[in-house]
Amino acid sequence: MATVYLKLQHTIEKLYTLNRWRWGFRLLAVVLGLLHLWAAITNYSMNADGISYMDIGEAFWQGDWSLAVNAVWSPLYAWLLGLVLHLFQPGMRWEFALVQGVNFALYLGAMGCWEWFWQEVRRSQPTPGWPDWVWWGLGYGLFIWSALGLIELWAVTPDMLMAGLVYIAAALLVRGRYQQRGWGAAGLLGLLLGLAYLSKAIMFPVAFLFLGLSLFGQGTWRHNVTHTLLSAFCFLLISGSWIGVISTMRGRVTFSDAGTITYVRYVYGLPYPHWQGGPAPLGQPLHPSRQVHQDPPVYIFAQPVGGTYPISTDPFYWYEGVQTPFNPGAQLRLFLASLLFYFDLFGRQSGVLVALTLFWVGVTGPRYPHLTDWLRRHGFILLAAAALGLYALVYVEERYVAVFLVLLWADGWTLVRPPELPARRTWLPITGGAMILFLLLQIMAFNLEGAGVLANRQPDPLVTPRRGPTWPGEVAEALYQVGVQPGDSVGLIGYGFEAFWARLARVKIVGEMFEWQAASFWLGDEPFQAEVLHHFAAAGAKAVVAEYVPPYAHLPGWQQVGHTDFYIYLLTE
Repeated sequence: MATVYLKLQHTIEKLYTLNRWRWGFRLLAVVLGLLHLWAAITNYSMNADGISYMDIGEAFWQGDWSLAVNAVWSPLYAWLLGLVLHLFQPGMRWEFALVQGVNFALYLGAMGCWEWFWQEVRRSQPTPGWPDWVWWGLGYGLFIWSALGLIELWAVTPDMLMAGLVYIAAALLVRGRYQQRGWGAAGLLGLLLGLAYLSKAIMFPVAFLFLGLSLFGQGTWRHNVTHTLLSAFCFLLISGSWIGVISTMRGRVTFSDAGTITYVRYVYGLPYPHWQGGPAPLGQPLHPSRQVHQDPPVYIFAQPVGGTYPISTDPFYWYEGVQTPFNPGAQLRLFLASLLFYFDLFGRQSGVLVALTLFWVGVTGPRYPHLTDWLRRHGFILLAAAALGLYALVYVEERYVAVFLVLLWADGWTLVRPPELPARRTWLPITGGAMILFLLLQIMAFNLEGAGVLANRQPDPLVTPRRGPTWPGEVAEALYQVGVQPGDSVGLIGYGFEAFWARLARVKIVGEMFEWQAASFWLGDEPFQAEVLHHFAAAGAKAVVAEYVPPYAHLPGWQQVGHTDFYIYLLTE
C-alpha cells in the first residue's frame, strides 16, 4: 500500500512540474502575442493583401456578390474579417486595430489547436524518447517561432487561420494512430480540410495528402478505406461548392487563380502590376489596365472590378489571357532560389535543431518492418516535404510553410526513442534543453530585431527624409476636408498596393502613376501637368493623391496633407 501511495505521489508531483512548465510557456506565448498586437496597433499595421480581404469580406456581408466572389483571394478569412467589421462598425482610427484584434484571437485559437495536436502526438508514441518537459518545451518554442516569427501576427493574411485548422485535422489523424476513428471523426476531418481549403487554396492539393495518410490509421484496411471515403466526401462537399461558384464565374474549372498569378510573376517575371502584353510566347491580356500616357506612364483601371484598389482586388482579371508555356530554364532558376531559401531556413535558422535531431535519430531511431508502419507513425514528414516541394515550384515565403514545419518537426522528433545506454539517457535531456534554449534565442532574436526597428527610426543623414503621415487616416481626413466623399474615385501618384489611406477613406483608386516614374511630371510646367491630370479626371477621379512628392516638384494647385510629403489635387469636372 505504501509503495502504491509513493508512486501516486511521484506521479502527481511529476504532473505538477510538467503543468508548471506548460503554463510558463503558455504565458510566454500570450505575453509575446500581446506585445506583437500592441506594436501592430500602435503602428497601424496593414498590408496589401489585408485591404483586399477586408474589401471582399465587407462585400460578402453587404450582398455585393460581384466583388465578394473572387478566385484569387480565399474566402474564409475575408468572411471572418467582414463579419467582425459588420458587427462592430469601427471608426476610421479603430478599423485596422480591430483587424489586428481578430488576428490575435486567431493566434490564441491556433495555439489551442496546436496544443491538442502536440498532446495527441505525445500520446501516440509507444515509447516516448524525449522527457515530457523537453517535449513540451520544444513544442512551445517551435509554435511561438512559427506563429510570431514566420507567420507574423501583424500580417493581415489567412495563414494563422489555416494553421489552426491544419493542427486540428492533424490531431485527428494522429489520434487514429493509436485508436480507430469513428464516423464522426472521419466526417469532421473532411469538414476541417474543406475549411482549410477555404482559408488558403494550397490546402486543396494538400488535403488529398491528409486523406492518403488517413488510410494508415488503426483498424482494418476496409475500415480505413470506408472512413477515408467519408472524409473525402465531406471535404469535396465543402470545397466543391466553392469551386463550383468560382468556376461558374470564370467560365472554366478552377480551384484558385492565385497560383497562376504567382507563377507568371516569379517564373516568367511579368511586370506586376500593369502587364500590357508580351513577350510573344506569353500572349496578350484580354482586358489589361489602359496605359493612357507614355511619359510618365499613367494607367487607368476604373472598370469593371471594384474594391479599394481594383488591381489588387482581382489580379487575375487584368492578366487573363496570359500563356504559360513550360520554360525549363526559368523553372530551374526559381527552384534553385527556393532551395536556397530552404537551406537558410533549415541551416542558418534551424541548423542546431537539425544536427542534434539527426544525431539522436541515428543513435536511437526506430526501425519499422513495413512501410505502412512508418507512414502511420511519421507520415507528416512526407506530407510536409510534399507541401514544401509544391511551394518550391512556384514561390515560397516563411509564412507559407510555417505550419508544415511544425508538422515536420513533430513527426521528426518522434523518431527519437529512449536510449538503451545509461550515459545516453543522461545526455538526451541535456541535448533537449540545448534545443529549447536555441529556440528561445531565436524567439528573442526576432523580437529584439523588431523592437530595434521600431525604436531606431532615425533618418539617414545622407538621404532626403521622406515625411509620411503619422497614420493612414490623416490622408483620408484631408480628402474629406477638400470635398471627397466615401464612394468617390481618386487617382494616385504613388503605389496603390500600399495606399492604405484609400481603404479608410472608402474611396476607389481608378488610376495611378508610380511614384518612382513621376519625375518628368513634377518637373513639367503647368500645362503639361494639366494634360496628365486630365487622364485621371476622364476616368472619373474627383481628386489625385500624390505620395512622397520630391522637394523639386512644381506644385501649383496642390494642397499639402499636414506636414507630410503627401499632396492632394482636386480635379474639376
